[in-house]
Amino acid sequence: MTIFEELPSLSPVQFFALSWDCPYLKKGVMKKNSDSKLPIVDDLCSEEAFADLHMSWNEEKISIVAHVRDRSEEDSLELFFDTRDLKSKSHMSKFCHQFVFTPDEKDGLHGRETTRFYNDDLHRICDPDDLVVSVDSGSNSYTLNIEIPAHCLYGYDPIQFPRIGFTYRINRAAGAAQHFAVSSEEFSLEQHPSLWATVKLTREVL
Repeated sequence: MTIFEELPSLSPVQFFALSWDCPYLKKGVMKKNSDSKLPIVDDLCSEEAFADLHMSWNEEKISIVAHVRDRSEEDSLELFFDTRDLKSKSHMSKFCHQFVFTPDEKDGLHGRETTRFYNDDLHRICDPDDLVVSVDSGSNSYTLNIEIPAHCLYGYDPIQFPRIGFTYRINRAAGAAQHFAVSSEEFSLEQHPSLWATVKLTREVL
């Protein structure tokens, strides 16, 4: 057996360095349009897409709108951020964040930070009450409206560092998860922030 035969099979997305231009949210509620919609990479991840995510930013917050079709029990949306986009890091640094959001309340909350750090390279976990989350539920779908304030993102400084590392995972009990930039079927998202996509914080107004 050759060394190549011993390697695990990788999806096509692992051979690309994904980047995306995130629009600037001047004021008000984020608009869902083609500029704010994250690209769907289901073909590259070899999976079936069942959700659309929109994202925008300003100096005060990052806004996410996630519309999920085919709702099932125990759904959750995990968001991963690296406020410095440190591609040289092979572990979660103090600039990395993992948040989990659910359409149904868990202990009275729709969202919380769940970051696990490497040794003592850490930041203070944000207060879940600071996360702004609302849910619009349909008969077989739901939309999560999320605002993550700047003070919940350690190292977030879009003036000095106008790009961040980012990926997500949408979990559902009834089927496989949906990913962006890297599939957790092949890598642990929490352990490989260097594989997350680069999101450029542009000044294009939404």
